Amino acid sequence: MIKIIAIDIDDTLLTSQQQLHPTTVQAIHDAHAQGIKVVLCSGRPLAGLLP
Repeated sequence: MIKIIAIDIDDTLLTSQQQLHPTTVQAIHDAHAQGIKVVLCSGRPLAGLLP
């Protein structure tokens, strides 16, 4: 059973235009609806993240 999904933001979720693809948004909604926690993560240091 999957309980959590951690997804890297850069070059995984965002397109080259820095947008979320509609199918990605739907997949995240579907996972959440199944009770799966979805967590955004990054390999960048905290100082390298935009607010």
